[in-house]
Amino acid sequence: MSPTLISSGPGRAKMLRAVVPAVALCGVIAATLSFLVPTTASAGPTIKVAQAAPVQPGFQRFAWLNAWADHHTAPGGAAAGRLDGVPRMRIVVGHLRRTVIDFGVLAEVEAPQREAFESFGREYALVSTPDATDDAVFYRRSVFRLVSKDTVTMYYRHGARVTAPVVVLEERSSGQRVGVLPVHFPATLPSAPRQKKWRDVNARIVKDAVARAEVPMVVAGDFNQRNDILCDLTSAGTGLVSPLATHEKCATARRAPIDQAFLSPSLRPDRYRVYSGPSARRATDHGAFYQVRVRLSGIA
Repeated sequence: MSPTLISSGPGRAKMLRAVVPAVALCGVIAATLSFLVPTTASAGPTIKVAQAAPVQPGFQRFAWLNAWADHHTAPGGAAAGRLDGVPRMRIVVGHLRRTVIDFGVLAEVEAPQREAFESFGREYALVSTPDATDDAVFYRRSVFRLVSKDTVTMYYRHGARVTAPVVVLEERSSGQRVGVLPVHFPATLPSAPRQKKWRDVNARIVKDAVARAEVPMVVAGDFNQRNDILCDLTSAGTGLVSPLATHEKCATARRAPIDQAFLSPSLRPDRYRVYSGPSARRATDHGAFYQVRVRLSGIA
């Protein structure tokens, strides 16, 4: 396979930096981040977190969560009475260890949290951007190696441009590659109304990124949407599936959380889990961590 995520060519660099007018809704490969306090996810039943057994050979565990940007709980923040970002990240790393997570996405992280993750979780590598608040990809060093990283543009509140990493990882044991795109769509709030158009733009960007990818993809993070994005990103032609429901059942499925993951079908996601115990509720205002098992061996 090619070591890059996106098909190469003379127009590639220009395409990655192209401006996407809202009215045109054209596809640009990108990801998103947030300075905004998101709405609370419907996490589902609490699952007791114990030391998980390693997955079968050829399978890996993928996790995603909203890390709740440090400034929200820092002195003067809207939630200054809550645990601040550094000890919250220690909780996150402890959870990843107990559940034997191999790679994943952290939405809404800031410098103190990135530093804490790299300090507490030395077995993991973190791929982020220089933005003050961004969405990051992490992976277990003993399981994966970094093949490539692109920095791409997406749209947040009121159309503000933000950057995020689009990462290609290679499983060390098999040589199989997988792309990861972390996202954070803008929420519609009283202080930020009419954000749906930017979520729609971002959904088109995601579809375009997946369509151009040369490796199986995982798109995960905080979509600030529920069953509507579940239906949209599993529709025919997107090249994505969800561990929550098929497209045919998405509208009538159980109310989806705003933190979701969409994957290429060849990854065969299963064993979807939601952890919503006391630790998760201390670590994130979404009150839950999420994970799924994927298969990286035998990918066509």
